Amino acid sequence: MLDKLIRKITIIFIVTFMFGSTVFYFVLDVYHEKEAYKLIRQNVLLSESMQKYVSEFQKPAVYELINDYNLSKEYFNPALLSSTFIIGHVDKIFQENIANQEHIINKIEFKFASDNPTNPLNKATAYESKILKLFNETDIKSYSERIKLNGEDYLFFALPTRKNTKACLRCHGDYKDAPKDMLEMYGTENGFNEKEGHIRSINAIYSAVDSDDNMMIFFSLVEALMLFVFLSIYFTVRYFVIQLNKKDQFIAKQSRFAAMGEMISMIAHQWRQPLTGMSMTTNNLLLDIELEDIDEDRFTKNLNLINKQIGYLSHTIDDFKNFFKPDCKSEIVDANAVIDESCHVISSTLKNHGIELERDYEDNVKTMTKKNDLMQIILNLVKNAMDAYVENKIQERVIKLSTKKINGSIQIVVQDNAGGIPKDIIEKIFDPYFSTKDKKNGTGLGLYMSKMIVEDHLQGILSVETKDDSTSFTIKIPVKEGM
Repeated sequence: MLDKLIRKITIIFIVTFMFGSTVFYFVLDVYHEKEAYKLIRQNVLLSESMQKYVSEFQKPAVYELINDYNLSKEYFNPALLSSTFIIGHVDKIFQENIANQEHIINKIEFKFASDNPTNPLNKATAYESKILKLFNETDIKSYSERIKLNGEDYLFFALPTRKNTKACLRCHGDYKDAPKDMLEMYGTENGFNEKEGHIRSINAIYSAVDSDDNMMIFFSLVEALMLFVFLSIYFTVRYFVIQLNKKDQFIAKQSRFAAMGEMISMIAHQWRQPLTGMSMTTNNLLLDIELEDIDEDRFTKNLNLINKQIGYLSHTIDDFKNFFKPDCKSEIVDANAVIDESCHVISSTLKNHGIELERDYEDNVKTMTKKNDLMQIILNLVKNAMDAYVENKIQERVIKLSTKKINGSIQIVVQDNAGGIPKDIIEKIFDPYFSTKDKKNGTGLGLYMSKMIVEDHLQGILSVETKDDSTSFTIKIPVKEGM
């Protein structure tokens, strides 16, 4: 029983630790994902700000110079006129500065991804091309997803660039209309034949969720600390469970010895009458021999009577011997037969105290359980009812015994009308050493041990209900399949 309890405690601690570790890991992961998203938002705002500056201020200024003939119409310098070139290089410088800051743990990668880029460095991957197509076919404003990249976790975020306008087609429409400097730099194969209203690229941003394993390092350190705490708690609980088990074993021995004392008293009581009868019969036989008045038939009859009494004594010894024999294995038992056998052990005592037994049995109430343990519980409950009748001086003394199958369990009820149990103590009656009897007749261990045996040995339930002058103890034992 102790091994099973420790095994259950161990399983509970392992499951709790694993569950807590899993929850903690996901909390950390969500936190780092949010941090990665913050960096993405910063990068997006920076890129949008630069793009707005180039579109609204820098490009118009350059075109003004071209229109005023200060610059040739064929002039093209990506450092002045290409938003993707400018933003890409500024972002690169920005990321290099971030990398030099020790408190920044995430790395971030930025790219203008296009299926038809002027600069081959901006060629979209298959994944980026799929997202670009999604922006052109739907009205979504942004896209984000957790992905694996080179074996690491990244948070991917994408924003579409603005749709092509007539101004955009000046450089990306027919290549013949593009500045010669641009054609000399990039050629005529890519970046042209775009259509007005089409989204030609996306701002693709990749932010590592845990680029330098800081999350895993922190997680490992906290887990090591939690493991130490859990192990400390586990071994502390285990120690106290073992100590409590030793206490329960000691209480069980006390209860067993107390029960043995009561049984010995009952044996003495049950033997007194047959021993007296045997003594009287042997005295009569001796007197007949002394008077030489030996009648063979009478002599034989008296010897048979003595032999019968000896058989009764032997049977009584077997009853008590079987009762105290420890149960090692479960067996198929009939609850009705177990009740009758238990009551037979103290039948003479019940009769001498004027106790009648009223039985209400349901047929075929069988299950696999430990017979002697069940006998001990029933005997204890019946004897408690008998003691209650005697102590409360009740005239009509009937103990009602009933059995039935209900909801997959065998239910055994021992009921008396010996005055009931006061409400202020009914919650305490299963506590060890608590007794309503005087010190001479009660140890306070019977009901405590009965409840322990039902729950731990028989995997059942022992409950009590009191109403007016009636008290009912109910034993519920599960019925295994096929019974």
